[in-house]
Amino acid sequence: MLTVSSGIDAALSADTLRFAWLLQLGDDLFYTNHTVDIDFSGDCYKSQGDLLSVPSVVRERRIKLQSYTVTFSNVDAVMAYNLRHKYDPGLPGFAPYDRVGDVCEVRLVFLDGSGGVIEGEAISLYKGAFDSWTEQDSDSRSTISLKITSPWATPNLTAGRATSDYSQKDNYPGDQFFEFAHEEKNTIGWGAEA
Repeated sequence: MLTVSSGIDAALSADTLRFAWLLQLGDDLFYTNHTVDIDFSGDCYKSQGDLLSVPSVVRERRIKLQSYTVTFSNVDAVMAYNLRHKYDPGLPGFAPYDRVGDVCEVRLVFLDGSGGVIEGEAISLYKGAFDSWTEQDSDSRSTISLKITSPWATPNLTAGRATSDYSQKDNYPGDQFFEFAHEEKNTIGWGAEA
């Protein structure tokens, strides 16, 4: 059961309901599907009419293993650039950046009459890792689709981990934490070793 504040409870009971989706990509990209920008938790979620579709996320208590796709419509080169680059305070401006593994979160907020977030509270519906993105262009339309994957189930890695021995050593040279992760000594069946 989800417990919400009295302000959100009142909004849910009202005759009209105004809400918006908030999408956070890493620690530097923030988007909303609302008609105007939304300030939430010290970050400005940009509303440029870009956020076309947010997945139908069902909030559950158990670990989610599925991935979700978020689609941006009528995107321009700036959006694609932002997915490939990140501001680096140690360098002049933006530097090439691989977002794979960055934390991504989908939130739902309820809005008051002035468009502000009720009691500054959001419902976190899904938190995963940035997996990949694809761009589709045609004469009349340009879209970018982002895939957000559960950190518990990355299909191309051993046992659903978000890292491997190779990627761990790439990020932390000499680290041997995942050295034997690919080896399986015994298969454990229901109630006993198989």
